[in-house]
Amino acid sequence: MLFALVVMASPAAANVLDGVVRIAVRVDMEHAVDGVAAEVLERRVVAFVVELAPALTVDAASSDRLRLTVSVRRHSSTALRGFYLPFSATYAIGSVRLGVERAVQLWGRAATTVPAIVWQRERVVATRWAAAGMAVEGATVELLEALKAVVGGR
Repeated sequence: MLFALVVMASPAAANVLDGVVRIAVRVDMEHAVDGVAAEVLERRVVAFVVELAPALTVDAASSDRLRLTVSVRRHSSTALRGFYLPFSATYAIGSVRLGVERAVQLWGRAATTVPAIVWQRERVVATRWAAAGMAVEGATVELLEALKAVVGGR
């Protein structure tokens, strides 16, 4: 049995951080990327939260989360092309996704709290492997700016 919950709200009427006092920041890197570390990205996201809303407390135990997921992998041009050529390069291909997850209470036989994604954006990364770190950082900055535009001044 598949159960789906769809919550619709007018973008102008609903702020993704309304009522949030504490938020956890989580950075998931599915694969190591040269030139960028999860800890550096996490510090960047935490600094963004503090600058965006000084009244918002970063708390690792919070059920509300700001999650950055980096899914960029290394691919050889031989694998992409299907055959070997001399002087082939290596490329970074994947995505960087930023989402706001809020705790939502479902009512039924027993009240249950589950995480729900209330806002999410994604940027594609496709570049030379040597430039992958800069591309991931650039995508992260773009996504944080997109969230800032939605949240406004809170």
